[in-house]
Amino acid sequence: MIDLGLPQVVQSLKAQAWSDEDLLEGLNQLEEGLKDNTKRLSSLDKYMQEVLLGHLDWSPMHKDPLFWRDNITNFEENDFQILRVLLTILDTSSDPRALAVACFDLSQFIQYHPAGRVIVTDLKAKERVMKLMNHENTEVTKSALLCIQRLFLGAKYASFLQA
Repeated sequence: MIDLGLPQVVQSLKAQAWSDEDLLEGLNQLEEGLKDNTKRLSSLDKYMQEVLLGHLDWSPMHKDPLFWRDNITNFEENDFQILRVLLTILDTSSDPRALAVACFDLSQFIQYHPAGRVIVTDLKAKERVMKLMNHENTEVTKSALLCIQRLFLGAKYASFLQA
């Protein structure tokens, strides 16, 4: 709907003089819903672009619980492509920030996806993350430890560990 120009149509309709207050209220609700979806989609698109390019940084969406709750099912697309790219980053990147963010994002997936532990285990992430627990960068070590704790304990019991 957004790509087809519905927000512009709604604005055009709102600019007309309508006497029906229910119609105006419906147009306002539709406009707000479109704004919310545009913001959410753009943050998911931005996240996916960041991951696919391998340039991970601590942008707000990584730590935003609402982002993870709203978009967690999108991680299932293309046979968990996003998770697979995060794991590739763990294997190939030498950037400590990218490694820390990738570990943290895996821990977020474990926390917010109902089958997160099982999926991450099936993708053989444990060994990759365990190697990073001895990394010289403390940010990487901390994120790797959080990920392993959530992997072993589950999100319910490891949630107190996130600071």
